[in-house]
Amino acid sequence: MTQPAIDETPARFIEVFGVPAFLAPWLDRFFEAADMPLAFALANGPLTADELRDRLPRMDPSEIERARRRGILDRGSDGLLSLAGFHARFEIWAIFEGWKDIPPEVRVALNQWELDTYQARKLPQIEALRAGREPDPGLENSEYLLLHEAEALLDEVERIYLWPCNCRSMMGACSKPVTTCIRFSNERGVGWEISRERAREVLRQANKAGLMQTGEVVKVDGRVTGAICNCCADCCYPHLVSARLGAEKLWPRSRYLARRLIELCTACGRCARRCPFGAFVAGTREAAETGAAQLEITFREELCRGCGVCAGGCPADAIVMDPLPERGGAP
Repeated sequence: MTQPAIDETPARFIEVFGVPAFLAPWLDRFFEAADMPLAFALANGPLTADELRDRLPRMDPSEIERARRRGILDRGSDGLLSLAGFHARFEIWAIFEGWKDIPPEVRVALNQWELDTYQARKLPQIEALRAGREPDPGLENSEYLLLHEAEALLDEVERIYLWPCNCRSMMGACSKPVTTCIRFSNERGVGWEISRERAREVLRQANKAGLMQTGEVVKVDGRVTGAICNCCADCCYPHLVSARLGAEKLWPRSRYLARRLIELCTACGRCARRCPFGAFVAGTREAAETGAAQLEITFREELCRGCGVCAGGCPADAIVMDPLPERGGAP
């Protein structure tokens, strides 16, 4: 009896790997020829490395690990190999490989597709926060960290890896530094292991550049896993989605509130330039004595997220971060 023909067309690959259909004309920007046989071999479920090599006898064993690094394959805790899917491939591609002649309109559509999918995936966790529950241990960027808190976490971890920021690599909506993500595990083996001293310097430089520190930290049996992200408000997926959902102070969770010490403030305006959320506004008023225009700072408390970027950049130390006890701010 004749076996039915196996569909190994690009259209079938798009379906199997979860590629958005509008990328069909651009598949060669994301994939190599060898990626399609891999996808078809794993289309019906996970395999061991030996089973995969039996199906693809011409594949060099090193290519399996390379495919995992490139976001083509995943390896489960049981050692089985499965397809990573296009979300994983897009992240690795954007971080390490660049945009490779993708037209601007395709880039916009791809980021919109990714953001919509991310929002749908995170919605149940955000609804749990609205109901007053603690952040899910798997919720990335769960809360803001002040710089000294982020630095202190580095002493609790076994290993530290530096990664480019996936959000800024994907979105490209700002000019902030990109190689800033501090991770405590090295998924896919593509990060750079760095020392605690180097990690502290990365955090300080990121903060100096106006990036916010957020934590996605999980402690299990005394072992700390997760990451410290250095976020902007323009590219960060959690910030963009929380704004869409009206959950700005829930995710990342605000734990502090800025307070301006008016007697120390020199009205230099740096806080207004650094605040990602417009909580500090610089304006002018007429000086009573001279009639000259004078810079004036207004603080809009309702917009403050407690990220601490303003305080970290104030040359007069005129901003303090007051803890919100109900949100776990440090005393």
